[in-house]
Amino acid sequence: MAASGSATPPETAVSLWRDRDFMLLWAGQTISDLGSATTVLVLPLIAVTALDASTTEVGLLAAAATVAWFLVPLPAGAVVDRVAKRRLMVVCDVVRCAVAAGVPVAAAFGGLRVGHLVAAGLLLGAFSVLFEVSWQSYVPELLPPDRLTDGNSRIATTNAVAAVLGPSLAGLAVLLVPAADVLLLDAASFAVSAATLLAIRARDRRRPPPPRGVREQLLGGLRFTWRHPVLRRVVACSATANFFDAITTTVVVVFLVRELGASGATAGVVLGVGGAGGVVGGLLARPLAARLGGARLLWLGKLSVGGLTALIPLASAGPGVLLVSAGLFANSFCVVLYNVLQITYRQSVCPPELRGRMNAAVRWAIRGVIPVGSLLGGVLGDAVGLRPVLLVSALGAWLAVGWVFFSPLRGMRELPADRT
Repeated sequence: MAASGSATPPETAVSLWRDRDFMLLWAGQTISDLGSATTVLVLPLIAVTALDASTTEVGLLAAAATVAWFLVPLPAGAVVDRVAKRRLMVVCDVVRCAVAAGVPVAAAFGGLRVGHLVAAGLLLGAFSVLFEVSWQSYVPELLPPDRLTDGNSRIATTNAVAAVLGPSLAGLAVLLVPAADVLLLDAASFAVSAATLLAIRARDRRRPPPPRGVREQLLGGLRFTWRHPVLRRVVACSATANFFDAITTTVVVVFLVRELGASGATAGVVLGVGGAGGVVGGLLARPLAARLGGARLLWLGKLSVGGLTALIPLASAGPGVLLVSAGLFANSFCVVLYNVLQITYRQSVCPPELRGRMNAAVRWAIRGVIPVGSLLGGVLGDAVGLRPVLLVSALGAWLAVGWVFFSPLRGMRELPADRT
């Protein structure tokens, strides 16, 4: 049975405000993203300020939170294509709620260790992978193809808003309560997300018979992605950029606190202001794509703005921390702008029965490199210093656009919509 959003004729973008089911999904995602964005700052802050962790240990914590993107996506894709996606997302929210609430409980009993944070990061990461593969495969069931860019842009924009407000909220919260207790915000956000998903009226679409053989279930999406001449280049660009961005993300909090002398609240504000670039990127994605063309915008945004991330290692104490915000602003602008286009593209070119496995394969390829970058960033930060590491990671993420720039996409205005 078709979802309520897909049963209506194409309308203007404002009509999404009247699509009850999409609005529920979007609202739950927004609140959940806000809670998760607080955790991005709080976990390393707990490690650095309460447990006196080294930079290597912070890198290990960051790697633990992201290693699920290497281990989980391929089996997750097989699961998503075989079960009701909405129900699966509810289960993910319930588990993540329990895990996030467990950290302050351990802290209250005086037994919190770096190992507990690593375990929490592993579990939150694993179920976040399963949730993300599910929603990216579920949105095309709620919306028709001509409204996907608008829907993905809205979700990406509020995700970026959460990236702005979350660290700032966390930075202020740690002034009032112990850092571990701030994770209760994340736990509550998962509970709200589960409630909004349960309120969606549209039935899940009838699932096609699962492919025969474990090999096809696990590798079908990866095979489709590799054989697609355009999609594989887009994935290569994303993976390269994510590897270097992971290095930046891992060491930037340590850089702010230990090298620039920033407080937890200041670090939260700096990260929040930097994340505002993603809000701008999400808001401009649809109008810029209409004006410049999706294929052109895919590489032009990164090429023109991405290099400004190199401002981060030039920062100094005091007002100089604004350079960190400026570099993060440029990077998040490029990332969100790029992601809106590439997510919409791959949702459009993939057959529905393969969508879960394709999304999982892409996430495996582009997110599986993140724990390697995180761990390497922590080790190199201790070995050679934070500023050189931040400079190399900024340049590496910028040059990743070469995968797309030196390809047939450079001569196209719009992304090709065929499935070959």
